[in-house]
Amino acid sequence: MQRIGRVTRLKAGTEEAYQRWHRKMWPELAGLISQSGIRNYTIYLYDQQLFSYLEVDDWQKAMDFLAKQPIAVEWQKLMSPLMEADDPSSPWQLMEEVFHLP
Repeated sequence: MQRIGRVTRLKAGTEEAYQRWHRKMWPELAGLISQSGIRNYTIYLYDQQLFSYLEVDDWQKAMDFLAKQPIAVEWQKLMSPLMEADDPSSPWQLMEEVFHLP
């Protein structure tokens, strides 16, 4: 199992929209995320910073699976304009795990 930490930043003024979308996340998308092998997925918001934590058996396999799902692609198109990123198609930056207390 892999533990993944990711970070990105929202554009100023988009925090409310980002939260609103996630309160109404599409059930089909949630199902696909689970199907990809992602579990224990949490996103935190602090000011404009987003921190995400998730667990997955194979990160790359999960990303490849979701990239082929039209619903997941559509969701990303909706979220990308809200985030600051050099690459709007992949705004998240993976973090290095430094410590874990099981």
